[in-house]
Amino acid sequence: MAEAGNRPETALSKVRVLDLGRVLAGPYCGQILGDMGAEVIKVEHPVRGDDTRAWKPPAVGEDAAYFCAVNRNKRSIGIDLASEEGRKLLLELAKNSDVLVENFRPGVTKRLGIDYAEIAKVNPKLIYCSISGFGQEGPLAQRAAYDYVVQATAGIIALTGEPDRIPIRCAGAISDYGTGLWSVVAVLFALMERERTGKGQHIDMAMNDTTMLYLSHVAAMYFKDGITPNRVGNGHEKIVPTDVYQTKDEPLMVLCGNDGMFERLAKAVGRPDMITDPRFKTNIDRSANLGPLGEIMREAMLTDTRSNWEDRLSEADVAFAPIRSIEEAYTAVDVAERGMVIEMEHASGETFRALGSPLKMSESQVAENPLPPPTLGQHSAEILHEILGLDADAIESLRQNGAINAAD
Repeated sequence: MAEAGNRPETALSKVRVLDLGRVLAGPYCGQILGDMGAEVIKVEHPVRGDDTRAWKPPAVGEDAAYFCAVNRNKRSIGIDLASEEGRKLLLELAKNSDVLVENFRPGVTKRLGIDYAEIAKVNPKLIYCSISGFGQEGPLAQRAAYDYVVQATAGIIALTGEPDRIPIRCAGAISDYGTGLWSVVAVLFALMERERTGKGQHIDMAMNDTTMLYLSHVAAMYFKDGITPNRVGNGHEKIVPTDVYQTKDEPLMVLCGNDGMFERLAKAVGRPDMITDPRFKTNIDRSANLGPLGEIMREAMLTDTRSNWEDRLSEADVAFAPIRSIEEAYTAVDVAERGMVIEMEHASGETFRALGSPLKMSESQVAENPLPPPTLGQHSAEILHEILGLDADAIESLRQNGAINAAD
């Protein structure tokens, strides 16, 4: 394992980010920017820290594994933003930074005196990214917004599950992670705009906005003809056949993306008669006759084991996938070869694994030798001395007053 923190220079190496994010969307945005080489300073409550530090078990050192998932490549400073001394420290740090990311409920930063209007007074070149559930203004701006809440409002849950059962949520935190990704896009665009104009700006990211984009194709159909799709379980209304089929032992996902693939699938499952059956000639025909086609496929797939079907469908060049368990997914050979599981050493001395960055680039090094997730206030004194030039006595006074949490 390479020495943590000995990181190569990248296009973002000279970009300083103040990450005031909490839980997932904000911290994930900060982590991606950190993976790209930005200097990311995580600003946390000096006593509680990020909410997710306490989401245990399991834990890495004193911090929840959940927290460690989205907080690498950051340094931590604990600041009481509700105190006047803490507010002034934040403004001074903002004066010396390029980006600020926050995901407080709309109105909180204004009440604390650290909203965009106040920050812009001390640093008009700073890019201020606000992440919320439904935007900074509007009828739902003050609604408590978590990932599953937004999955519901954006239409995701309505289309997920079996048609005759109550709708269900997606397992992953798609709204949080997706908004974090879009926020990175917005920040990078704003940085490029600043090169052109010399000005910073305020970014207003809403989880509901970004989550609706997962259903862009559904929206297109609805806007054109008022079509509202039904829940189809593991199936697909437009790509037929697509489903998870039970084999002799384990389930297998099969997806047939075009007419040529359907012909190969028909031969592979021992039903070449389907090729000339007028009910299944085109994808439109198959969509209209999903019932009888599904019955044929379910019967055919029960005749062999998953392993044998994988061999047969692979030879036929038909799209398929085993339903991997979490353990199978994270220990798969293809995942290891892509370097998607990384090891880091926590400040406690414990070595732990996490998912790495998916960015693989020929000329740019991303997420090389990552900094492990910080403990609460681990770098407070270091940051205040390095950036603001405060000496040990001044830092100790701030700690005694409760304005900061500086690790011993």
